Amino acid sequence: MVIASPPLRHFERTTVAHGSSMAAALRIVCGCCEASGYAILTATLRQAPAEAITDHFRTGGWKVGATPADDRCPACRRNTRTQTKGQDMATAKPRKAATKAFAVKATTALTAAPVSSEATTAPQADPPPAMDREDRRIITEKLDDVYGDRGYRGSWTDATLARDLNVPRAWVSDVREAFFGPEGSNPLLDEYTAEKEGFDRLHAGFMAARKAHCEEHDRLLKLALDLSGKADEIARIGKRIERELG
Repeated sequence: MVIASPPLRHFERTTVAHGSSMAAALRIVCGCCEASGYAILTATLRQAPAEAITDHFRTGGWKVGATPADDRCPACRRNTRTQTKGQDMATAKPRKAATKAFAVKATTALTAAPVSSEATTAPQADPPPAMDREDRRIITEKLDDVYGDRGYRGSWTDATLARDLNVPRAWVSDVREAFFGPEGSNPLLDEYTAEKEGFDRLHAGFMAARKAHCEEHDRLLKLALDLSGKADEIARIGKRIERELG
């Protein structure tokens, strides 16, 4: 019996900040939280077999599925394992209601005494999720990797780190300020933003000038066609006059 090999995965090609310049890369997107991961296309990786890209992402903690919808980032994989472990322990040890917002909501719904209809007309927002010890540990480990002496390295910020770990940005800011330092200004990101804004201005000016040029071209072309038609009509009348007047 011949066992068919799994189909090769194809990843989106993009450009990312790398060192002091931009570099070509392949992008993987989590099918759960839409966090992104990148594989810089180095000379070695370009010459390697197609499976090397998949191995690169898996080495970084990603689950590479059969389709993009099945891909999972390291944070979602950890969350899945944590949830599974919690479900297994639920029958042996009750969970603390205050650790998760949905537990607080469920406990309130089961134990609260009946209230009047007037008190229930105004909906109340759920309390924000609380950061537990495991969340703090994961954020701290990530900050150890991407935070330098005076600020973030590369293109990292509080926002990008929060998206990468699929956690609230406020959690990242709290841990960073408590144990690392200020978010600071990211030189690479500032340089990229300035270059991008300058390019956008030039591109907008170019497109406006191009539009005006095309409109003027169309106007002149229409005028040329009108003049050509009038010239033909004048020539026809001239030939008629020559025939009739001899």
